[in-house]
Amino acid sequence: MIDPRQGRRLRLGTLTSVLLGLALASVALAGTAYASGSLIHPVSGATTPAWTNGETVTVQYPQNFFCDTSVQASTPSGCEVGQDSNTGPVANADRSVLYVLVPLFANPVPAPMCAVASCPNHPLDIDLSRIAGALGVSPDAVSSVPLPAHSHILDGPAGGWWDTKVVAVTTQAAWAELAAGKSDAAMDALINTPNSGVSGEIPTNLYLFFNVVGR
Repeated sequence: MIDPRQGRRLRLGTLTSVLLGLALASVALAGTAYASGSLIHPVSGATTPAWTNGETVTVQYPQNFFCDTSVQASTPSGCEVGQDSNTGPVANADRSVLYVLVPLFANPVPAPMCAVASCPNHPLDIDLSRIAGALGVSPDAVSSVPLPAHSHILDGPAGGWWDTKVVAVTTQAAWAELAAGKSDAAMDALINTPNSGVSGEIPTNLYLFFNVVGR
């Protein structure tokens, strides 16, 4: 049986264009002022929205993020995009997946659930240098940039540690369709549709810890 997640993987040409957009968007934000250091002070009661199974839920972050430091990263947070982790925060081979939807266009509606470098118990910065060679951009230019604005899709209503994957959204129409669908099934349908404006999944070494606490 074919793993449905295989359809989410990007072909090389699409990967290049998507990551180039992500890199350039992050470079444009690099001058944005944000808190010193790389960690938002952990707030055990902090919450954000997320989408799963066609509805909006509330997720609570009881503790701070984890990034696998065996994967090299130039950020103070130790977090990067472009390579999967070698090990997770706990011994669990079947972790749930958080899909981070990153809009690569101006003024998305609805607004992203997290503004630039603002979400609780997330890293403030991310390293994109691992994919710089394929993009033809300087690794130094994208070695430490503010965490982009984003929204969340969950692969179910679980709790605990979530493996984070990036999904790039290039058009307002696609963003609105994701907001209407509110599910990984709707996301998968767009990923598997050529020229839909949605591409993924891009691995990271980042895990977030949260639980679904309300609808």
